[in-house]
Amino acid sequence: MEKFEKLRNLNIKVPPTIISNQDLSLTEKLILALDYSFGFKNGYNILSNVAVGELLCIHKNIVGKYRKHLIESGYLQKDSDDKRKYILTDKLKNIEIPFVTGRDNRMIIVPFEVYSHPNLNVGAKLLWGEYNSMSKNEKGYFQKRETTANKFNVSEDSITNWTKELEQYDFLEEYIIKSGYHQKNHTVLILSSSS
Repeated sequence: MEKFEKLRNLNIKVPPTIISNQDLSLTEKLILALDYSFGFKNGYNILSNVAVGELLCIHKNIVGKYRKHLIESGYLQKDSDDKRKYILTDKLKNIEIPFVTGRDNRMIIVPFEVYSHPNLNVGAKLLWGEYNSMSKNEKGYFQKRETTANKFNVSEDSITNWTKELEQYDFLEEYIIKSGYHQKNHTVLILSSSS
């Protein structure tokens, strides 16, 4: 990852219109969020499919396939003067957040240490950002798995598996499951990404 040293300070910002988008795969969400983040910084993303793949630890062919789909779906476009530049369209501005998220408008932020981790699943990378977005309070992140699963448009088992993956690679400080009469509550405390 030495070649990406200058991107070490780039956090990927994932707005709710991307994370809760039911038309996009998790990998498309992460790629689009990278383009979204570069859009704020430069107005475009000039990283090639190979570079994006290396940065996010996704095969370059998959990046190419999903970027093509994002262009066909109207989320991205290539600059007419410089075909290397990927530019975000206005489509995200017109997307309503699904009701299942409870109109949750939190921006998820995924730092370099998480999105460039070679062993983390794409879902786990995005989930870390979700956990971190609410972990600053003393109680940590506490939501039902069902709520988080609905927000991500995935199964509750996926949330459990990704949480265990984050715990395995020491991205969680604490993961507690409290069982009650009718439900289980999950509490997650996040380590800072630099630890």
